[in-house]
Amino acid sequence: MAIRKEALECAAFVRLKTAYDDRKAVLKGWKDAGKKVVCVAGYDVPDEIILAAGMLPFRVTGYYGGERKSADKYLEYSFGAIWKGIWESITEDYTGLMDYLVFCSSSDMFLKLFYYFRTMSRLEPERTLPEIKYLDYELVEKSFKSQERNERELRDLVEQVEAWSGTKVTAESLKSAIELCNEYRQALTEFSALRSKDNARVNGSEALVAIGGSMFMEKAEAIATLRELTAAAASWQTVEGARIYYVGSPQETTEVYELAESAGLNIVGEDHDMGARMFDTQVRTTIEPVSALAERLLNRMPSSEKGSIKARVKAIGEKLAETQAEGFLTYMNNNDEAYVWDYPSISKEVLQPRCIPSYTVQKQTWPLTEPETLTAQFAELAGMVKEAHNG
Repeated sequence: MAIRKEALECAAFVRLKTAYDDRKAVLKGWKDAGKKVVCVAGYDVPDEIILAAGMLPFRVTGYYGGERKSADKYLEYSFGAIWKGIWESITEDYTGLMDYLVFCSSSDMFLKLFYYFRTMSRLEPERTLPEIKYLDYELVEKSFKSQERNERELRDLVEQVEAWSGTKVTAESLKSAIELCNEYRQALTEFSALRSKDNARVNGSEALVAIGGSMFMEKAEAIATLRELTAAAASWQTVEGARIYYVGSPQETTEVYELAESAGLNIVGEDHDMGARMFDTQVRTTIEPVSALAERLLNRMPSSEKGSIKARVKAIGEKLAETQAEGFLTYMNNNDEAYVWDYPSISKEVLQPRCIPSYTVQKQTWPLTEPETLTAQFAELAGMVKEAHNG
């Protein structure tokens, strides 16, 4: 299936795909235009705080343009493909384009990257490296102490971006930024409704491009483009394929989704931060802005690495019902196996009672070295879904 002709002939989709395919060009364009940019390595750095300071947030993703010489030189074997890619982007591909870089504790791997990067800055002062900030959240447990700690971290971020930008972040500017980002998340939600069972007009690859591409646009442009795309895609042909919910390593390109589609699957929702998980929760506008941003950190869908098993079981159950998924896929890059620790409980309490077939793919590399084998595995899951229907 992959990305269809009607998507490639849609002007709004093409604009999103252009940003998605060449993120470095977006960053360079912003810098060349004299805009102040804060690069972000982590899934829980609020865009709102950066925007309120008159700066633009830019998500650092993995390096897919060539060899990973820097990662191979400096990082130990335990770093999986996605983390080596992010390292390569920071230390090589985006050299000279980053003035500021914020890490956060969305994953323990971001903490390791932060420590390695800080050490590199100290040992190799001749390198052109950005100023850095680390946000040490508490994301495991919802509690007053977690909220208090996360507010403290975010207030520190406010002070830091004020120093970087020379602009005071006021309650009014922060509230306006929250409203803008809420509108952006709502536009993504409305677009993603076109992945629903009753109105399936967009396939997984197309959704991944639209969601990801919008991350690399200024918010007002992203909102307008997503709304234009949603209106156009409402008349696209209905998408076929077994409806699959994806859990696992973030997908920063469409290759894996396209292989799944070629095998008869359609990924209709995902638990990773280059997809639907990114916009699943809004920020309240009726309480103090920093408190509201900290609250969202704890109200987002719990990640496999940071959430409790109980919370994960509940969240996955809700997402399977919401997406009306017919199958469950766990996909893991090599050395990126955090996604199986909660699987036994999810299987026992959610998948088995609902008779939802599941499949686990492990030890994947990037670039993919055995796409034919992976396609065969996806075809096996498609067969399992078909058998479950016939049974």
